Amino acid sequence: MKKCVTAILLLTLVASLALGQKPNEWIKYNSTEGRYSVMLPSQPTTGTQESATADGAKFTQYKATVVDGGTVYLIGYFDHVPGTSFSFDRARDGMVGAVKGTVLSESNITLAANPGRELKLVTKDEEGTDYLLRARFYDVDQRVYILQFIYPKTMDGEAMSAAGSKYFDSFQLLKN
Repeated sequence: MKKCVTAILLLTLVASLALGQKPNEWIKYNSTEGRYSVMLPSQPTTGTQESATADGAKFTQYKATVVDGGTVYLIGYFDHVPGTSFSFDRARDGMVGAVKGTVLSESNITLAANPGRELKLVTKDEEGTDYLLRARFYDVDQRVYILQFIYPKTMDGEAMSAAGSKYFDSFQLLKN
């Protein structure tokens, strides 16, 4: 009888803790420098990295990243190097090459009348795990924004689709 009471108390405690938890509430992240806002599952880690154009001109990329369980949310942006233009086709080819991926779908999109491109890729990590990578590129007033949502292919389904839509659809440009 004592074991039964202990088990019931333990189950009651676990149930009350589980019921007391709030669902994962997302935050609105504002990047004043990046001139954008977006909804994310938690506060991102920010950083920069140096890159170069095909002719070797260096530029800085700015990024904000959230790793949440098996998913990655990444927002990056960079300003056009003077004398260059942005190509969605070259951006797609560069991303596909960088992750050794395969394009599953691609479409032209817009954000506040600015041109964009949406991609869905499949890629593998070093251990052979398949990942889906959804990305959106926008070219806005000499600045390029890149949003990525990456997750294991085994997690694909309605929940991942909803999380990706919530993330992508929340992205907004801020006024200077």
